[in-house]
Amino acid sequence: MAQEKRSVSGATENIGIGTGPYLARIVSHLDPTFMGGLEVTIFREQGNSNADDTQTYNVRCASPFFGYTGFEFQGDNSALKSGKTIEAYNDSQKSYGMWMVPPDIGVTVLVVFVDGDPSQGYWIGCIPARFSNNMVPAIGGSDQIDIDKADKDRYGITKGPEQFRVKTLPVTEINKRLNAKEQKIDPEKIPKPVHPLADVLLEQGLLLDDARGVTTTSARREAPSMVFGISTPGPLDRRPGAKRSKIGSIQNQTQTAVPVSRLGGTQFVMDDGDDRYQRATPAGGPNGGPVKYTDRLEANANKVEKGENPIPYNEYFRVRTRTGHQLLMHNSEDLIYIANARGTAWIELSSNGKIDIFASDSVSIHTENDFNFKADRDVNIEAGRNINMKAETGRMHVETFTDLEFLVNNDAKLTVGANLDILVGTDTKISQTGNFEVNTNGDNRLTAGQDTSFGSGGNHKESAAQIHMNSNLPAEAAVSATFVKPLTLNANPATSTIKSWADARYQSGTVDSIMKRVPMHEPWLLHENQAPAQVTPDNTDRDNSD
Repeated sequence: MAQEKRSVSGATENIGIGTGPYLARIVSHLDPTFMGGLEVTIFREQGNSNADDTQTYNVRCASPFFGYTGFEFQGDNSALKSGKTIEAYNDSQKSYGMWMVPPDIGVTVLVVFVDGDPSQGYWIGCIPARFSNNMVPAIGGSDQIDIDKADKDRYGITKGPEQFRVKTLPVTEINKRLNAKEQKIDPEKIPKPVHPLADVLLEQGLLLDDARGVTTTSARREAPSMVFGISTPGPLDRRPGAKRSKIGSIQNQTQTAVPVSRLGGTQFVMDDGDDRYQRATPAGGPNGGPVKYTDRLEANANKVEKGENPIPYNEYFRVRTRTGHQLLMHNSEDLIYIANARGTAWIELSSNGKIDIFASDSVSIHTENDFNFKADRDVNIEAGRNINMKAETGRMHVETFTDLEFLVNNDAKLTVGANLDILVGTDTKISQTGNFEVNTNGDNRLTAGQDTSFGSGGNHKESAAQIHMNSNLPAEAAVSATFVKPLTLNANPATSTIKSWADARYQSGTVDSIMKRVPMHEPWLLHENQAPAQVTPDNTDRDNSD
């Protein structure tokens, strides 16, 4: 089988280069073969000046893992030839493996040359730039922020309730051109520019949430790092005003400036947590408590008694896209959280077994078989407008062993083991084309605040042991019927993105509901891990009036 030979670009006199490995700088990553090849210049002098862009080498990608089915197992069938798609598939080659290329221009890579042949060069790894790993694998937050006054107000750093002031934002790397002496300064104390992810978290309402929103997860959090993962570069920043430059080697440089900045990409993060901080109590269970972490170093210094709770701060697995879609499995807060980028829909599975769902639009469920809904306690249904129910062919049958509160627009058959209370705000009208029958084993009571009118098209018949009308004797006076009490309404904390984040953090007072816990747009104040004492089964029981 023919072997690919690639020659040195920009140099014809170089005969041997040595095997390496060598440090090299990427000058172009535009590989017309789409195989992740790079054009590089070597830092070490090899017959050329140090990092001289006039003498470059083409190097291929050596992946940590890549495979394919063998050439000898391929056939010569195609769907056009055989008339069968499956035969074309069977005879084709299949590939698999890791694909994480190429890095950007200017990145330092490690290259080797097989047998010192400059046409057989491979790049085998990337060398991180000094102090340039704050955004890997997640975009870490910091309180050292390079930010203007308007954005300080907008993000809630200087405005809004004092106890809800935003202190950290997701940031980029330090600007080394502005901070040329960073090697003599603690880089963690150098202000960093705000990353666009901050605007995503602002819209989602998660800027104050260090579990679901801003994170400490970064390769720079502690040493040795307990953070693992991968982050993609993200798309080039093509917004007006974004950084542009001419790229490529001196001979092949682009004629016009092209985008060179990145917007940040998808983050695949496995964080074993920062064990300097440990949760004071578990997030759930009989000993569960609110979000509170103990600084172990500070506790040791002050000789403070503390329990050894093996729950480090920010231990989790998360996949989050550039725009903010995320799947989060958080060990420290013992929850699973799924949310879309705009914060208009989210689902959470809590430690104690709650499933909370919020949707700005409809929630639709369809099953082609049964939909079974069972609650061992209450079923609470509340509608801001109508409750519409329809049984297509059979009957609608509702049975309860306790109280039933229900509304139907069509036919309904109710079998109630205890009381049935119906409260109507205005008029109640019942029209029958047939008989209307009421049969009770106890008393029948009819009480009117005003007139009572009876009209019969036929005869009016009354049968009783005795009939008392307008009697002055208390024992013979009519007994009043009990007035049905309305359902108890509970004040739930409400949010609205119409409200200002800077001034109100999207909080918009309360909304009355028959339920004691109504999921809202973030920041919702009744997440189980944040308010465990308020959302216990006893405190969310409608029959518990305390």
